[in-house]
Amino acid sequence: MKALPFWMIPYTFYMYYLSLFLMEKGLTSSQITLLMTVTNTSSLVFSFIASPIVDRLGRKNTLLIFDLMSSAIPCAILLISQSFVPAMIAMALTGLNRVMSTAYYLILIEDTSDANSLASMNMFNIITVLAGVATPVAGVIVQKMGIIRGENLFLIVSVVLMTSQALLRHFFISETPTGLKVKASHQKFSFKSVLDSYKGTLKHLKNNRKLLSALMINALMYVYYNLGTTISMLFTPYFAQYRNLTGVVLASVGAIYSVGTLFSMLVINPHMNRASIHTYVLVSGLVSMCGFAMIILCPMGNTVLLIGAVVLVALGYGVLKSAADALLAMETEGEFGAGVYALSFVLCSILSILALQLIDVLYTISPNWLFGLSAIIVAMIIFICIPHVRSGKEETDA
Repeated sequence: MKALPFWMIPYTFYMYYLSLFLMEKGLTSSQITLLMTVTNTSSLVFSFIASPIVDRLGRKNTLLIFDLMSSAIPCAILLISQSFVPAMIAMALTGLNRVMSTAYYLILIEDTSDANSLASMNMFNIITVLAGVATPVAGVIVQKMGIIRGENLFLIVSVVLMTSQALLRHFFISETPTGLKVKASHQKFSFKSVLDSYKGTLKHLKNNRKLLSALMINALMYVYYNLGTTISMLFTPYFAQYRNLTGVVLASVGAIYSVGTLFSMLVINPHMNRASIHTYVLVSGLVSMCGFAMIILCPMGNTVLLIGAVVLVALGYGVLKSAADALLAMETEGEFGAGVYALSFVLCSILSILALQLIDVLYTISPNWLFGLSAIIVAMIIFICIPHVRSGKEETDA
């Protein structure tokens, strides 16, 4: 966890400006959407085989190998060339992040209590969001150096820091007890082992309604994360090209989003527990939808109202993200951990690909659909949560 800022800060900087950087190099909005689709298609493939890879190599070794392949190497490719084909190769390699993430999450939450799982996932998200608070620094750099030179600087720093943190982290962390046990029993890797891992996981899910709901919420949350947050390659173009924000003001949108998210994670999320977590998801989902409505209805040129809407969306997202991660972490246990996370990533990728194909059409009709579709996804999360909120109240009353 201590090494995470050395990965997340450079990643946040270069990703926030990557789409504008590539557009400056001649790529169109449709090509940017295609790059996002390639990323999720790659993620789908690697999500499918993530479980047996993590079980065969172990959590620790998988984390090192696939972190370098999915993080540092894509940045190096983008440094060498920024035309469409190299960019597509780089974004395809980022799909290997699903294998790395499966190992990383298991190292965080495996063989620990519900409270520690919730705290770990919230801390992970806090560190992730803190990187976004520094976005105005990136804005100042881009304003002084220009988008091309500024983004190249971010990519160089990313290659150096991402490689360094991966190597240092590998030296200090240890394999989990469950990881050692599973690794010892998975000495062969085959297509049959992939199918067998999913058969066992699906059978486990069939008998666990809460885990199935947690998996669905987590998958939908990732689609929203991929589509309507600062990580989306359409987020910055929306505010730059459609809302006409520039310079530090444009960078401040990312920082304000991060501050609002961080407030939720530091002030609101510590009060969540297993009994109340679905209620928090319900309320934060409604707050998010109010923010989306404000962004869509905000008159052109009204920056104050637009920023207020971003704050609401960020507050809602801060609770939703940690709650979705914690729900899956708390409901996942035993030898099916890698299979559950891999299946979640497979579902994330399939839904993201469908959402991106849809937004590719809708965005050309109106850029506001970026947040309209995000609102629909959050509404689906709320719908899944409602029965659990009711059952939680009944259990409390009893």
